[in-house]
Amino acid sequence: MKKFLIVTFCVLAFASVQAQKVKIQDTINATVLQKFNAPSVGALVLGNCLKLNYSAELLDANLNKIRAVRSSTQKPRKEDFAKVSGRGITAWFFLTDYIEKPGVYYIKVSIDVVGETGPLKQDVYYLINVSNPTLAAPVNLRAAYYPGEKEAFSFATSEFSDLNLYSYEISESGGAVLMQGKGPIVKLDSVLKSPNSVGKKIKVRGMYEGNEFTYIDPTSKKVENSTWEFSLEKPSLEEFNQWQKKEDDQWLISVYNATSKAFMFVYIGYTPNGFAVTCPEVNGLRVTSDPENFVTSASSRKNGSFRVVDIAVNPDFLDQMKTGDEQKIKVTISFRTQFGEPVKKDYYAVVIK
Repeated sequence: MKKFLIVTFCVLAFASVQAQKVKIQDTINATVLQKFNAPSVGALVLGNCLKLNYSAELLDANLNKIRAVRSSTQKPRKEDFAKVSGRGITAWFFLTDYIEKPGVYYIKVSIDVVGETGPLKQDVYYLINVSNPTLAAPVNLRAAYYPGEKEAFSFATSEFSDLNLYSYEISESGGAVLMQGKGPIVKLDSVLKSPNSVGKKIKVRGMYEGNEFTYIDPTSKKVENSTWEFSLEKPSLEEFNQWQKKEDDQWLISVYNATSKAFMFVYIGYTPNGFAVTCPEVNGLRVTSDPENFVTSASSRKNGSFRVVDIAVNPDFLDQMKTGDEQKIKVTISFRTQFGEPVKKDYYAVVIK
C-alpha cells in the first residue's frame, strides 16, 4: 500500500531553534507588511487523502505562539472531502500572511490527515525572515515651517509596490486630524497655509495597508518610524512707513504726501532657501492720535502680500496750522491678526505744513 506523500515544491532546509531541532520545510524572506505565501513557491501537497484537517500558527523566534495564520487556500475544499472515497484524492494548500514587525518568525502547520493506510499527524515548519523596507528616497522635512510655504514628500518604499495600499494622516499636537489621503505622496500646502495650525506641532503618519511601519533610510541606513513631525511657526510681523517709533526722534513728514499716511504690514518667515511671506489680516482696527483731532478715520486694504492701513487726516486740523508750522503727532494703530496676535503700535513724527 502506498504511504502518504508530502511534497513541497521548494528547496528543503534544516535549522536549529533554541537547541530544539525542528524540520524547516522552507525559508521565506519578506519585508514588514508584505504578503507572503508559505511555501514560497507552489503548495504543500498530500496524496491519497480521504480526510484533511490542519491548523497554522505564527510563532516567534522561541517557537511561542503569537496568533493563527491569517488565511489559507485549499483544494479540494474541506466540505468536498465528504465525496472522497476509495484510495483518496490528492490535496494541496498554501498559507498567506504578513507580519508588522521585523525579526525571525516561524509558521507551524499541524497536519491531521486520513488516507487509505490510516491516519497521519505531522508538524511542518516554515522559517520567516522579516526585514524592514527601504525608502525609495529620503524624507527631508525641516523641523519648522512658516505659513505660505509649499512642501511635499514621498514615503514610498522599494518593496511596497502597490501604491493603492499607501495612506497617510496629518494631525496636530492636540490630536485633531487635519487631513487624510491615499498614496505615498504627501502635499502639505493646505496645512501650511492654515492659520489655525500656527504655533502647533504637526504629525504625519505614513501607512501601508493601514499600518505604520519601520523603514531603512536610504542615506543614513538607520531604521526609522513612518512618522514625521514639524512645527508651524508664527512668522515675524514687519512694518514699513515714514514714521518713527520713538517720541524723541524729530522726524519731519508732510501729510500732503500720500505715502506718509500709509502704514504697511507683512509677515515674513526666514527659511534656509529664502523667506516666506503672508499678508496679515486686520481685525478690529482702531486708530487714535494725539492730538485727538489729527486722525478722523482709518481703513485697511491688501496690496500684494502687504496689508496697508491708511489714515485720513482731519483737514480742519491742517487749516488751523500756518504755513511753516510744525506739530508733534502720535498715532496709535491697534488690530488683531489671523494668528490671534494682538498688534498695538505707536508712531511719532513732526508734521509740517
